[in-house]
Amino acid sequence: MEIIQNCKYCGVEFAPKRRRVQKFCSASCRSLNHRDKKIFKNKTNQIQKSNETKDISKIDKMSMAGVGNAAAGIAVTEVAKALFTPKKNQAATKGDLEELKLTLQGRYFLAKNIPRDTKGRIAYYDLKTGNVIYQ
Repeated sequence: MEIIQNCKYCGVEFAPKRRRVQKFCSASCRSLNHRDKKIFKNKTNQIQKSNETKDISKIDKMSMAGVGNAAAGIAVTEVAKALFTPKKNQAATKGDLEELKLTLQGRYFLAKNIPRDTKGRIAYYDLKTGNVIYQ
């Protein structure tokens, strides 16, 4: 005796192949049912959200306490950044750029990664010619 069931998606009669746990006649009906349930759930959630009205008596206002807390929080983070960030990793300031500009106005720069020559002279890089010279 074979048991006949109706598909929960399309309503077609079918004989289940998996001990009466099968609710749909095919995998496509099962996936379409799942998709339709998701779409229905999303639509009902959207309708519920649109029906919820904002309480007019509870308007968000800006308070001085909130502004003060925000300012204090920003100040604390800036101080912590200044204390814990190494000098070489900090952002360049206007003074740093002016100092760099003055340094770059010179012609010769010490080449620290080049050893001295046989006469003991120090290597310099010439910005105008692009050569290494010893002085």
